[in-house]
Amino acid sequence: MINTRILEQRLGWRAAEGSDGSEQPENRPLRHETVLQGRIRATPGRPRQRRADVDATWAALPMVAPSTDAFTGPRKPLNALDRNSAAGAALDELRTQLLRVAKTNGWRRIGITSPTRGCGRSFIAAGLAASLARLEYLRVLLLDMDLAAPDLARLLVIQAPGPICDNLADAPPVDSWLLRVGDNLALGLNDSAVDNAAELVQSPDLILGLRGVIDALAPDLVIHDLPPLLNDTASTAFLPQLDAVLLVADGTRTLAGDIVECERILEGQVPLLGVILNKSEDSDKRQRRRGSRRSWMV
Repeated sequence: MINTRILEQRLGWRAAEGSDGSEQPENRPLRHETVLQGRIRATPGRPRQRRADVDATWAALPMVAPSTDAFTGPRKPLNALDRNSAAGAALDELRTQLLRVAKTNGWRRIGITSPTRGCGRSFIAAGLAASLARLEYLRVLLLDMDLAAPDLARLLVIQAPGPICDNLADAPPVDSWLLRVGDNLALGLNDSAVDNAAELVQSPDLILGLRGVIDALAPDLVIHDLPPLLNDTASTAFLPQLDAVLLVADGTRTLAGDIVECERILEGQVPLLGVILNKSEDSDKRQRRRGSRRSWMV
């Protein structure tokens, strides 16, 4: 079960006594200002893609049918394609709130990150993209930008057509490496981990390649599956390419201090849309154990 709530501008975290007797960080509002410097924007003087050209580009993407393994079980991301599943209902609620905030602010490049590994970040990224793609009028691009530990291909049980960093930097035709699920979900998967992810995501070739992909597909929303903020500097390095960030917390082990540290990293760089409390089936038990600390849930 996924528990989340989008907090559009502010996130407070109520202090409570920890199990070791130490105090959790104090409650305080978050203040995130949009930073425009370094963002990917339309190339000056470059005409927008014609709708017919964009339609043709999407039609040329190779169609893939994910294995049934990607649909089976409560924590498989493509369950979000089924609005009657528990995961689908929760992610649809997240989708509704995300679309409202994105439309109000003109955002379309959304990063999904977490404090640490193992919080279910890739599951949320893939599930949210699948939920968005159920809306026939939206085109969605899902990119695996965790270059050090890519996981989307394994999660979706789809063979990735090569390293995404090479595909972005070398700029081959998008239909040679992007894949399509249904009519309006495009996938940029990755089959190779790299050691210098923080340097690669800042390279001009990769950034220009990313711009080219977005220009070619003209998606309504781009979902980036990012590395964790507290484990990988590549995530921080990539922030200038985003309009906003969603943070995925593990309802069984993420600490208040982890959230506050992520807020500190994001502050002044990119808006924090909110926190998704994942793996929180035992939230009532945890509330009793940890005291009165507040949780925000989808």
